[in-house]
Amino acid sequence: MNRKKEIIIFIIIIPLLLFSFLRLGEYRFSAEGIFYACERGLGYGPSEKILGEYELEEGRKLIVGKCQGNLSVIPVQRAFGVLWKLKSGGIVNGLVDCEKVVTAKLFRGGKVMGLTSEKEISEVYCRIEYGDYGNDENPSIQEMTMTVNEDGFFYGIWSTEILDDTFQHIAYIEGSNSNGKVIYQDGMTSEGIYYNNGIIEVE
Repeated sequence: MNRKKEIIIFIIIIPLLLFSFLRLGEYRFSAEGIFYACERGLGYGPSEKILGEYELEEGRKLIVGKCQGNLSVIPVQRAFGVLWKLKSGGIVNGLVDCEKVVTAKLFRGGKVMGLTSEKEISEVYCRIEYGDYGNDENPSIQEMTMTVNEDGFFYGIWSTEILDDTFQHIAYIEGSNSNGKVIYQDGMTSEGIYYNNGIIEVE
């Protein structure tokens, strides 16, 4: 076989080997490529829009999409400097059901994010309770307020120092309109009043 034929064969084989390596190893050239591939693997999607990309540890990020009124939350990480793969050693949330008028979820790293289906709501307030599992009757309290964007999405960081063995949950949520009027309540208020996914008529 002469040198010219050898070069032509290598030109054909090398891209095929690279393509096989990327597919079999589940690598992509972009973080978004991994995001959509993971959605396909989990049997839903694709998300109609990526709402945000948030940095985690070095070389890792959390990608959040909006999929048919729900959140799609997938962690990805760098590989070989130029490629991306699914984040290893962690939980893949995948599709997060947003069945309530305002759905807020806690994620590792002190992150809070969610969606609202009520277009009047422009701001979401959350009261978070957290503490040691042996002392859950007297939890610590953290309050935060987040702005809702045009997609109904909101995001915030309430703490970066919460340990994995600490219990944490959202005890109460309020949704307010642009005038500051509360039009949605869910959970137990600090006064002990309970609401269940309650939308209040706007005057």
